[in-house]
Amino acid sequence: MTALLSIEQLSLRFAGRDILQQLALTLQAGEVVSVLGSNGAGKSSLLKSILGLHPAKVDQSGQILIAGVDISQARSQALSHLAYVPEQPAVYGHLSAIENIHYFLSLTTMSQTMDIPTCLTMVGLPEQAWRRPCNEYSKGMKQKVMLALALAKQATLLLLDEPNSGLDPQATEELNQLILQCKNKGMGVLVVTHDVLSAMAFSDRLLMLANGQLQPVLLDQSTLTLQNLKQLYQGQA
Repeated sequence: MTALLSIEQLSLRFAGRDILQQLALTLQAGEVVSVLGSNGAGKSSLLKSILGLHPAKVDQSGQILIAGVDISQARSQALSHLAYVPEQPAVYGHLSAIENIHYFLSLTTMSQTMDIPTCLTMVGLPEQAWRRPCNEYSKGMKQKVMLALALAKQATLLLLDEPNSGLDPQATEELNQLILQCKNKGMGVLVVTHDVLSAMAFSDRLLMLANGQLQPVLLDQSTLTLQNLKQLYQGQA
């Protein structure tokens, strides 16, 4: 089975500093992987590499395949399989949820998409909000619009950047359930997060990005202590 995301020997160097070093990662359909890491560890750089957003002055080597398509050879084709939700959801505030999704879908070359109201229902956005301008939405509601777009686009790979930041406990739980819903639909989900508790709730694997590489995190509810977390983020565990 072709992995939804395959990264091999990814190295990244910028301004004389090695950010990523021979990094490897494989993500399968129906799998949720969360990447933890301290500030400056390279988590955002990893996402930019997957999205093909680094400027030419960044020295990058290695291979990134999305659904078997090399992003360096066919970026548009590779990204057609992917949906990305940044830390601050990128919706147009003067447009409604339906208008935003219509607009973003119009920018793609896809011939088949899912019904937008069906997708908004699936992510739990109240119907009375569908036609209100998104500048009236909370962050959690905007995230639901972005996730509905991913469903409408029929993306197979979902990237989430710090999805729980700024959310209250109820919105956090709703988002955690939506991530599991995407997993159950067979999507692959890669999450960059500081929220260890949420990551433990929805992830199949936890990885720590440190010294430019990803290492598995062996942590469960019985070993989740402040001291263990400190050691984890300091690269001592």
